Amino acid sequence: MRILVIEAPRLSVQLARRAEPGLRGRPAATVQEPGGEPLVAAVSPEAEAAGVQPGMTLAEARSRCPALAWAPARPGAELHALERLAAVLRRKATPAVAVVSREAVAVDLAGLEGRCADERAAGTALLGLARAWLGLEVRGAVADTVEEGLAAARAARRCLAVCEARGARGTLPRAEGLAVRLAGGVTADRAAAGAERLGQVLAAWGLSCRGLDVTAEAQAGARRWRLRAAGPLHSGRELAALLRPLAGELDGLAEVTIAAAGAGPSFEVAPWRPAAAPRDRAALPARPVERGLALAS
Repeated sequence: MRILVIEAPRLSVQLARRAEPGLRGRPAATVQEPGGEPLVAAVSPEAEAAGVQPGMTLAEARSRCPALAWAPARPGAELHALERLAAVLRRKATPAVAVVSREAVAVDLAGLEGRCADERAAGTALLGLARAWLGLEVRGAVADTVEEGLAAARAARRCLAVCEARGARGTLPRAEGLAVRLAGGVTADRAAAGAERLGQVLAAWGLSCRGLDVTAEAQAGARRWRLRAAGPLHSGRELAALLRPLAGELDGLAEVTIAAAGAGPSFEVAPWRPAAAPRDRAALPARPVERGLALAS
């Protein structure tokens, strides 16, 4: 058996509409402020049909769709929903489950042969379990790799999509062991610099984390701290700020290890850029997406 991807399309908007029923049935978007101008994180089908795209500034989105309603994105709630689903799947089916995007988890179906007739039966059962536990719209696909499964799940509807087997079986992503070790007289400044360096590694790999696990070696023995944030962390600045309350505890220690906890996919929003038209088509008139087709997606 191969890999099942379960995706909750437009998860940010689905959660916002559940929290604020007034957003239902109208063009809606969720918005993040990554330190500058507010950016659209996710859009409803109605907003997408009006030309709104993730990564646009809120001002540009509202110029395209004056009726747009919006709510703050809650990356922490999105990640919590995915982690909750992953925990249920681990308990009910298999421990081989990972959060693979802002809207999806992946399940390695290997080992379920004795419990399910085939991968379609396994995928259909787990997709139904996901719908029941999340109470949201979800889609699913079985494929050789996580990347292929993500693409197929996005294009699927209510029924499970099963991609053709090509033999190139993939594995679930693992982001364990990301840590920095400080030795030879630790100071608060060195610890903060170590956390920032760890954040740079996460950013380079396109990852986020839920917090830090700090281990200190002292004459009296090892001490450990578990630092957790309300939402996913992406930058060295955020990790250093999370570590700051331990500044007095870490000064003068012989050795400190700072490890990323709960590393997973990034929840940052990339600024939208209009696609460049091919040179031979640049002069052709624009053709807007038909509203019915956009809403159907």
